[in-house]
Amino acid sequence: MADEAAVAVPTVKITVRPNGPFRVEGLISLVDVEGREWDLTGKPAISLCRCGLSSKRPFCDGTHGREGWKCDASPIPPEPVAQG
Repeated sequence: MADEAAVAVPTVKITVRPNGPFRVEGLISLVDVEGREWDLTGKPAISLCRCGLSSKRPFCDGTHGREGWKCDASPIPPEPVAQG
């Protein structure tokens, strides 16, 4: 009997690009609210619009750069915990 916990699950990596899109890499399925799936055949990675300005939403078309859209996004560091 194989141990189900040992089965490798494909990893999806999402990179939040400064002043840009979400870069999604890995085995993904992109569906709309009705469950219809975009054909991502042959695309190992996609860039998803974060600014709302793209004419190809949900995909990024670079409009954020032409429009000067800004949004710095990084993980918020945890606040230090007082010791003692």
